[in-house]
Amino acid sequence: MVINASVFALINLVLLFAFFDQGGKSFLHRIPEDLTLAASSSPYGMLLRPWSLITHMFAHIQFGHFLFNMIALYTMGQVFVSVRGSKPLVAVYVMGGLSGYLLFALAFNFIPAFASRFESYVLGASAAVMAVTTAAATLKPRQHIFLFGAIRLELRWLAVILVLLDLASVRTGVNSGGHIGHLGGAFFGYFYATQLLKGKDMGSWFSKMIDKISSFFNRRRMRVVTNNGRPKSDEQFNIEKKQRQKRIDEILDKISRSGYDSLTKEEKEFLFRNSQK
Repeated sequence: MVINASVFALINLVLLFAFFDQGGKSFLHRIPEDLTLAASSSPYGMLLRPWSLITHMFAHIQFGHFLFNMIALYTMGQVFVSVRGSKPLVAVYVMGGLSGYLLFALAFNFIPAFASRFESYVLGASAAVMAVTTAAATLKPRQHIFLFGAIRLELRWLAVILVLLDLASVRTGVNSGGHIGHLGGAFFGYFYATQLLKGKDMGSWFSKMIDKISSFFNRRRMRVVTNNGRPKSDEQFNIEKKQRQKRIDEILDKISRSGYDSLTKEEKEFLFRNSQK
């Protein structure tokens, strides 16, 4: 969410202060292909800016688009984390966004109804957020939410409604590429969660890669010292690390059995502190 918010602010600052036509009219209304952050349906276009495969899922132009995605990401992300923790959430988000782009690109290159001689572009976190939503709905299908703060709805029905709306929107031809991307993300989220329920984490390789990147930047970090200011021995450090991990596993098991809300304040604080390490 921090990355999305930062990119949204940067994009709109650039558009506001840098892009003006001769009449002084702001180019805020320009379509996403004017930005190198958007992902193209054209293989040639992607060769010119391969970074857009990642950047497109963190970038928004319109405030409403950004706000809706962030509210959905926060809400559905909380449900997902309460079951599986925070690390797999990143994998679902990124891999769901990539799946959405893949379905979009395939459709606009091989399905005659969508293919044209013009490039099409996708921009926004919607496919990634849809992956998180369907994953959360698959893991906790009977979890209730209040849609618009008033309509009580089970997550499974929310996911079904969103998928049906995207299917209907694809047929109308209004932002068909975006809605196809949503469907790609939704299908990935559902498949990912069904595999999790079988004990298979498709995103474990991604989580390990993130851990390696983090450890590379933090490898010089100093070890924790004791109260008397002396460094801990390797043996003491490893013992405390094992004890801390055991406590984390016990809390995660409790979440799996009874949900996040069943944790005590101390358990929530302990889990939060250690998730930052």
